[in-house]
Amino acid sequence: MKYAGYIATFFIAVIVAVGLSIVSMGVFAESSEGEDVKPIDQGTLCVASSDEQALDCPEGGLFMARLAINNTDAQNPLVLENRVLNTMALYCDTNFSIQHTQAGVLCVLTHQRIGTGSEEEIDAEEIEGNS
Repeated sequence: MKYAGYIATFFIAVIVAVGLSIVSMGVFAESSEGEDVKPIDQGTLCVASSDEQALDCPEGGLFMARLAINNTDAQNPLVLENRVLNTMALYCDTNFSIQHTQAGVLCVLTHQRIGTGSEEEIDAEEIEGNS
């Protein structure tokens, strides 16, 4: 009699696990169907080493941000990683994969975080510079 309870508990646990698996597969299938993923043109790559050059690149295309690294930066891994992370945060669309090496960052470009500066900010900088 004691084993009957163990066997019943085992079968109930298996049935619950299978049921949860089926439900989760249905949820994931629904979420992936609703996404409209824009295809990325992999035939072109825009390479830039400054904000001005990055703004000339098409948004939503493959982009490589070249990192200017001097000997001091190469010897300090924290400075190098900081530069790589800042570059990713500035240029890359985080909805897509991001790849990086010591030479640069490869990702899908977004212009949303590249600061072009508003006219008020530019005027304020010119006034401060003239003072």
